[in-house]
This record gives sequence, C-alpha cells and structure tokens, in this order.
Amino acid sequence: MSLLHPYFLIAIFFLLIFSYQEVFQGKVDRKYLYILCGYLVLIAGFRDAGADYGSYRGIYTYSDTLDYSSIIQKGLHMEPAQQIAVEWLYVLINKLLLNIFNAPFYMLTFVVAVLTIFFKARYIEDNTFYPFTFILFLFVPGFFITECGQMRQGLGVFIVYYAVRFIKERKLFYYLLCIYLAGGIHNVSYAFLPMYWVARIPANKGVMLGAIVISIFLSPFEVYRVFGSFLDSIASDSAVIGGFNAYMDETAERLNGNIGIPEILTAILTFFLFVFDTKLKEKYPYYEYHRNYALVGICFYFIFRNNPVFSSRLVGAFTGFGFLIIPNAMYVVSKSSKKMIYAFIIFMVIFNIAVFSSFRNIVSGKFTIDLYKNFLLP
Repeated sequence: MSLLHPYFLIAIFFLLIFSYQEVFQGKVDRKYLYILCGYLVLIAGFRDAGADYGSYRGIYTYSDTLDYSSIIQKGLHMEPAQQIAVEWLYVLINKLLLNIFNAPFYMLTFVVAVLTIFFKARYIEDNTFYPFTFILFLFVPGFFITECGQMRQGLGVFIVYYAVRFIKERKLFYYLLCIYLAGGIHNVSYAFLPMYWVARIPANKGVMLGAIVISIFLSPFEVYRVFGSFLDSIASDSAVIGGFNAYMDETAERLNGNIGIPEILTAILTFFLFVFDTKLKEKYPYYEYHRNYALVGICFYFIFRNNPVFSSRLVGAFTGFGFLIIPNAMYVVSKSSKKMIYAFIIFMVIFNIAVFSSFRNIVSGKFTIDLYKNFLLP
C-alpha cells in the first residue's frame, strides 16, 4: 500500500472538518468552499502527475499541427481538411494556449482544472446542502480520475452536470449549448442529450424495479452493439490516452460472475434509491432529476457490463449524479438515521482510500508522497 502525497491528505483533512460541521452544526460559510476549490485547482492544475499526463502532453503538441479552419469545421460537424483525432474544442483550447501565449503544458492543465472545478462547484452548490460531504465522499478516487486523470472527460461531464440548472429552469437552448460545448471536450457528453426530457419522466419504485430487471435480463445479449460507431467514439481516446481505469478494473474473476467494486457501488446506490425515494421526493427539491440520472446509470451498468470501457467510462458519468442522493438522504431522515448515513459515508471514504492506495495506479499516476511533483507548490 502506498501513501498519498500530503497535499491530498491536507484536502481530505479539511474536507472531514467542514463535512462534520455542515452535517451536525449547521451550514458552513461558502467562502471556505471557494478556498478549498482554489487549493484543489493548485494541486490539480500545476501537477506533474497523472496516469494520462504523458498522453495529454502528446495531444498538446499534436494540436499545434492542426489549422484553425479544420478545427472550426469539425466544430460545425463538417468534413475538415485535416483529420482531427481529438474533440474540436479541446484541440482549440490547446492551440490557442500554444499560439497566442506560447504557454508551457502546465498552463493547459491549470486552465482545464479551473474550468472543471468551477463547473463542479456550481453544480454542487445548486444541488446539495452538504457540498463538503459530497466532495469528500467522491474525492477518492474521483479527483484522481477526473481532475488529475481523464481531464477531458472530467471537464465535459461537469459542464453537463452544471447544465442541470437549465433543465430546472426549462431553458432548452442553454442546455443544448452546454451539451454542444461539453461534446467539444469529450464525446461522452452527447450521451446526456436526452436527459433534458428523461430527467422529468415520472417514476416510482415499480418503474425503477422494472427498468433494472429488464437491464439485467438484457446484460448477456450486448444490445449496446446496435449503437455502433457512436459508442465507439466515446471510447475513442483509448487509442490516444492510456486511461485510468484501475479502480474499475475488469478482472477475469469478475467477468466470470464474481463481485467486484463496481457491483458493490451499484448495489449501494440502488439501496439508497429505493429506501429513501419517498422521503427525498417529498422533501428535497428536484430530487427526481437525480433519481432518473441514477436509474439510467444503474441500467447502463448492467447493459454495458460485458464491456469494460463503457461500464466504467459511460456509466460512471451518469452515476456521478446518482451518488449525490447519498449525502442528500441525510437531509430528510431523523437524527439517528443521519448519524448512521454519515458513519457509512466516512466508512466509504476510508475504504476508498485503502483500496485506491493499494492499486498500482497511485504509483503510475505519481500521486504518492515520493513521486508527486507540482510546478508551483514546493
């Protein structure tokens, strides 16, 4: 087992303090959330670490070989003069930083970290009374996979998360604009396009149970193959980027039917979805939207289970919404139940740190005390 660098442990320490305070002692001043986000920008943005770091450096150099007209043409879904292997908006950001500012690569990771954490913070502010608890709950391995790993998908997905506000406000144009811009960062974002309508579909426990049972039944038939090239495009950067999927690894044992971490997480989310559905529906605004996102993620998990890329990359993007239900459940239950849920969240935090620290990617990603380096911090 490897030890995380102190910069990450400091973040976890303060998340624990503010999490306990907001759950049991009242709302924490939002300025501390912004200070924390600024700190996370520093350790993610100026890092010399990440399992995908070398591949993103390669994309940075590659972007300068492309002309602006081809990039814009791809953004307009026209046939560009030059073949472009990476999404147009991400390439454009790379090229502008190189051509206008002659910026070193760490300025790109800084810009992406600023954007990602901005959209993440706004989404969390809009959708939970326990922002520090939610960040803590998913910090390991989420922060290392998104902000410090698959940063294109991280930015694209958090733009989509932010766009939930436009579903609430019934602003279709702005929602579509967010999907378009997020899709320009990573193709997985286009999978969220129907959610403007799906998020508002009425559902109950019977509907949820039926949808999950049907998905389990469809699992061995690999029905996702009918989507063909679209799903292939979601996984397309596996040819460019090595990926950071160790936390969700498909072992031979798991493919033969044994239980792994993805099954446990899916079971936990399903449990909270059914047990607290009625109370959350009565007392938490817009809970139904997150429930429907979670349900789609759970169903996708079973449908895509035989594909290690889709069952982690695509499903993870949807269930990120769903996990917000777990801390939000504390808002609608009794004091004793709140303590039990909070104890479970802390247990999961410790469990995730222990499991993540035992994986090889904590070393290959250079997140350990002896390997992590930062261009700005000592």
